[in-house]
Amino acid sequence: MPIDKSSPEVPNIPFNIPVCPVRGSVIYPTMVQHIDASRAISIAAIDAATAEDKVILIVSQRDKDVDEPTGEDLYDVGTACSVLRVRKNPDGTVQMLVTALARVRVARYTQTDYLRADVQVMPVKAGKSVELQALSRELSEKFESVIQGGKGLTPDAVQAIQAKEDPGELADFIAFHLDFRLEDKQAVLEEATLTGRLKKVLTLLDAEQEVMAVQQKIRAQVKEEIDRNQREYYLREQMKVIQKELHGGEDGETDETEELRAKIEALGLSGDVKKEIDRELNRLSRMHPDSAEASVIRTYLTWVTELPWNVRSDDQLDVNEAARILDEDHYGLEKVKDRVLEYLAVRQLRKARAERGEIDAADVNKGPILVFTGPPGVGKTSIAQSIAKALGRKYVRIALGGARDESDIRGHRRTYIGAMPGRLIQGLRTAGTKNPVVLLDEVDKLGSSHQGDPSSALLEVLDPAQNFNFTDHYLGVPFDLSEVMFIATANYPEQIPPALMDRMEVIDFSSYIEQEKLEIAKRYLLPRQLNQNGLKGNQIQITDAALERLISNYTREAGVRNLEREIGTVARKVARRLAGGDAKRVKVTDKELDRYLGQSRYTPETEAREDTVGLATGMFYTPVGGDILFIETSVSPGKGLLLTGQIGDVMKESARAALTYIKTNAERFHIDKDKIDNSEIHVHFPAGAIPKEGPSAGGAIATSLISALSGIPARHDVAMTGEITLTGRYLPIGGLKEKVLGARRAGIKHIIMPKSNEPDLRDIPLHLRSSMAFHPAENLDQVLDVSIVGGLAALERGAGTPASGGEGGEGGPVKRAPRRKRNVGDAPASA
Repeated sequence: MPIDKSSPEVPNIPFNIPVCPVRGSVIYPTMVQHIDASRAISIAAIDAATAEDKVILIVSQRDKDVDEPTGEDLYDVGTACSVLRVRKNPDGTVQMLVTALARVRVARYTQTDYLRADVQVMPVKAGKSVELQALSRELSEKFESVIQGGKGLTPDAVQAIQAKEDPGELADFIAFHLDFRLEDKQAVLEEATLTGRLKKVLTLLDAEQEVMAVQQKIRAQVKEEIDRNQREYYLREQMKVIQKELHGGEDGETDETEELRAKIEALGLSGDVKKEIDRELNRLSRMHPDSAEASVIRTYLTWVTELPWNVRSDDQLDVNEAARILDEDHYGLEKVKDRVLEYLAVRQLRKARAERGEIDAADVNKGPILVFTGPPGVGKTSIAQSIAKALGRKYVRIALGGARDESDIRGHRRTYIGAMPGRLIQGLRTAGTKNPVVLLDEVDKLGSSHQGDPSSALLEVLDPAQNFNFTDHYLGVPFDLSEVMFIATANYPEQIPPALMDRMEVIDFSSYIEQEKLEIAKRYLLPRQLNQNGLKGNQIQITDAALERLISNYTREAGVRNLEREIGTVARKVARRLAGGDAKRVKVTDKELDRYLGQSRYTPETEAREDTVGLATGMFYTPVGGDILFIETSVSPGKGLLLTGQIGDVMKESARAALTYIKTNAERFHIDKDKIDNSEIHVHFPAGAIPKEGPSAGGAIATSLISALSGIPARHDVAMTGEITLTGRYLPIGGLKEKVLGARRAGIKHIIMPKSNEPDLRDIPLHLRSSMAFHPAENLDQVLDVSIVGGLAALERGAGTPASGGEGGEGGPVKRAPRRKRNVGDAPASA
């Protein structure tokens, strides 16, 4: 490698070295610097230098905004540096410590994944010693003058510069530490002679002194202006006193203050609140209007004047009209509507008594805080809007999902910059009345952090005994919330803090059945989507059969949000056909849905084709609806009970309890105990990828086990739900309505359920109840009498052949029931 040795002080620098471009800075010889690299071109150059002679060229870009520079974007003079240390950070950046060796001139840049340069060391040309000494002394004195003039440098930097005895290093360090332009710093680097370098730095210091002189002049002018403003303030205060005397004691306030005072007087504030607001207004009147504190008080008073302290909307407490509006806006939800109408009826009667003077008017608005709980998309938020519409009140929605700061509810204190009231006060200002319907949406998703717990702040808001005196941190005075009608919504009520839940009455929204979804689609979703997609009713017809298939095969949800999206998809595709001239009127049938929406995403389970040994049909519940569940049992040589199909601990306990019950009653059912003890009993729950949990599959598990061990088939047209005990009692379960609807959809005609759940049958539509047979059971004998072919009598006389080997018994193989097409994203089943 050619080495330039024109000066004895020139270090050995390779002829060709990697290049690390830097932006906005210049490094000079003898300096030790950290270089932070984040660009791929720079990191690659550092890796190459580390792998070679640990020498790298640091050179500045002409334009710092260029992210991928080429040789044309770089200066021709840079600094050759020795790499002392390289550290790679977790975020992919690299930090390099280098010591600068010498100025080098680039003869040619070459580029691959990174830049390399052919360099030649620039020899140092000292010049005349007397001139050099004079320039060095002048530079030191000029630098001292600049520092004394107020130039901000750290003491360490000043001390390091003053300690430099070499004239070249002195000039370099001054140029590096002072904030000169990049072009000026580069010019110092490119200067080959010491005297020329000193002269350039002296010129830059002279310019810096001139700038500092102008800055001092500007400071003096600003101070003079401030003093003048202060003098004008005192003069204005004197004018106020003079005007007050001239007008017989009337306060000569500014127009703005007078306007605020008039607005505050019109609010009709109570004594303590009025006193506090007047105090702030008097402070404002004594302040300079341009001061920062005056701006804060002015904003505060503006908030006060815009709040509805005594503005109310008249309630339209007509239960019949409210019922009409609720039925018009929502289909189904009968229990929810009944509870809302009861709530409004109580208010109507209270208002009538208050008008007769029998009770205090403040008691009219007292009542429980309603919280609507249920899965997404079932109408919780929209029914709150309907309540506001029925009452004739303003509607305010406050989204609490993810709120983690107490100030979201109570506001910030005015001592903070940018302080503002909490969401409740903001909502009341938006509503313009003090008695709106306020929806606290997603109250179960409140969080807590070091900034406080917003759910605790809601305790005062939702307590009728306290919220008449609610104090927002920003307002600093109490505001009456007792006339606000609060309604909360939640998906998971168990996540609401107990203290907050204690202040609310739960109204549960169950998932819609398919018939309800069909009516909702026809009455609300389809007209809305046609309107949004520019279609008229005479341009498209979607048959009921198409909507039913869309509901069952393309959506799986408790509410109707996805159903509306799918209807919108069909409407858009039809709109495209109409706009393209392919058709003038389109009829969408169930067979044509594949054309618009593709293949069915969900396939509902169907009943087994025939009575099968060891195969029983259970029922399960999910938040998106119910369905049936096949339970298969196989008996083979071995020992123990084997359970498969991703089931939870409770369901495993149900299987063990069923087996214990069978052992206890083995003689009565003509089942060989030795066969049980010397066989591996494998119980499988198909759809192994879906988690299953719950005790209500106990009856189905027992039926499957008894069928497999006795050899008597289980009925394929019977589905069952219920928890069993070791003594054979049949205990109640939840979600009966959803389970029955799922079984009906699968073609099941007979339902076995606990007798304690008979009252739940009232929730099932009459036309569905009349088309199915329900068999209430109090014990497992009553279950087996329906679920086993031939009933309990067949078991007690031993009519079957004990099963062995695979799924079938010794009499031959038994056909496997059809298996459901499982879908990605199915909700966990609760049996």
